[in-house]
Amino acid sequence: MNIFVLDLDIDTCARYHCDQHVVKMILESVQIACTALNEKGFQTPYRSTHRKHPCVLWAGRSFANLQWLLKLAEALNREYQYRYRTLENHRSIAVVDQIREMRFESIGLTEFAQAMPASYKVPGDPVQAYRNYYVGEKLRFARWTRRRRPAWIEAMARRGPACFNNEGVG
Repeated sequence: MNIFVLDLDIDTCARYHCDQHVVKMILESVQIACTALNEKGFQTPYRSTHRKHPCVLWAGRSFANLQWLLKLAEALNREYQYRYRTLENHRSIAVVDQIREMRFESIGLTEFAQAMPASYKVPGDPVQAYRNYYVGEKLRFARWTRRRRPAWIEAMARRGPACFNNEGVG
């Protein structure tokens, strides 16, 4: 369970997801959102899972966070349709429509959770942290159908494992 914050622009973030995550992260985003809402007393179509996960806690911290996550799920769905040449929505998108109006206090968009090994984390820079994590852990299986690999992946892969350290230099 995670939220791969690969760019702050939601559409760009979705495009940067590899094929496997384009499919998987739609469901995970909706599960995170439903769990955060369930913990606030709402009744959603999905049962709660990983209630104390950093991404669930982040989604429940502010309504703005939840909105960002739901927009990412929708952007990932558009990317899914593009890559797999389909007009069909991922099944989880119907749940987004059901929970969209479940509102709670918003304190604005808060700093994203970094749910990854410490060696990839970059304090105050979740985008760099998630890029570090992607290059360090996800490239062995990652594919991008109908897309080029993001340029930052190529640049980081050329530098090798030395680009990751506890100071988050990437």
